[in-house]
Amino acid sequence: MPEASRRILILEPYYGGSHRAVLDALFPMPGWEIDLLTLPPRKWKWRMRGAAITMSAEARRLYESGARWDLIFASTFLNLAEFKGLAGDAVAGVPAIVYFHENQLVYPVRHEAEWDLQFPLTNITSALAADACLFNTQWNLDAFIGAIPGFLRQFPDHHPQGVAERIAAMSSVLAPPFDPTPFSAAPMRGARPRIIWPHRWEHDKDPEAFFSAMHTLAAEGLDFEVAVAGQAFRETREHVEQAARALGERLVHLGEPEGRGAYAALLGSCDIAVSTAANEFFGLAMLEACYAGCTPVVPDRLAYPELYPAPYRYSSPKGLVALLRSLILERPAPGVARALAEPFTAEHLRPAYRAAFDRISR
Repeated sequence: MPEASRRILILEPYYGGSHRAVLDALFPMPGWEIDLLTLPPRKWKWRMRGAAITMSAEARRLYESGARWDLIFASTFLNLAEFKGLAGDAVAGVPAIVYFHENQLVYPVRHEAEWDLQFPLTNITSALAADACLFNTQWNLDAFIGAIPGFLRQFPDHHPQGVAERIAAMSSVLAPPFDPTPFSAAPMRGARPRIIWPHRWEHDKDPEAFFSAMHTLAAEGLDFEVAVAGQAFRETREHVEQAARALGERLVHLGEPEGRGAYAALLGSCDIAVSTAANEFFGLAMLEACYAGCTPVVPDRLAYPELYPAPYRYSSPKGLVALLRSLILERPAPGVARALAEPFTAEHLRPAYRAAFDRISR
């Protein structure tokens, strides 16, 4: 007899980037049917503040039309406690998993005065409202748990006790999967080594550090090309474009490619993928680049030491320049780093997710 399916309610208020890539890679999943509630990937602060209102109304509508769920799977851009309270009977008794792509307790803040304490507090209350928390890396989990006591001491009185221990007891690490299919084509290399920076154009990805290294190497007369991909934002667009265009004829691509196919083709034309991130809880873009044939160059901090051996890491701006210089002068063979990404494909990770869903569902 065919296996009976269970049903999962997926809540993703920021359906874009790695958040979307993970869900698109995981589902469909044998044994599970889904109801997917999403919002467009913009204005993340408003998503964290207001998505529970929108999504609880939709969940109630689905419930009234006959939908029943065995599990809730939500990202940290949702206030799960608010959602449960507003959804009421529609989700009463349904176990919930919160997936931590990131956490707001250790997110690097550019202007301290603008930091809204509600965002890290939302992460904490969502975790407390869940039956299980999954983190994409051990670094993310340890950083979150370690920061909770100090954060709660900011309360003027009635300091909650045992919160970090309670959340730690229900938490584990499960890496995010990606679909390797778009990145499986054979790399197509040009005449010169090509370096790509495939990240959001925001301060926490530190584009200034990348361009500083590029201009240093260009001043040495080294022959290479540069591609700058990733999502642009109004606040950073002009600065990034100016720094990129200052590279002159070495700049061969600037801007977010149109679609996954074009993005995969761009990665496949590159030799080296660089991260200069001051904030990275996993870094799916770098693993996609590895699978597409790039050699990774990453900082020796954050989540990167869990994912990349020491030869691919640098510990200072001078170290970044030195590592890139060596890769330009001795161009790496295409695909030498694909093995780093293979354990994170959907084929490898989907069974672990299904096991977690089966274990935690009612």
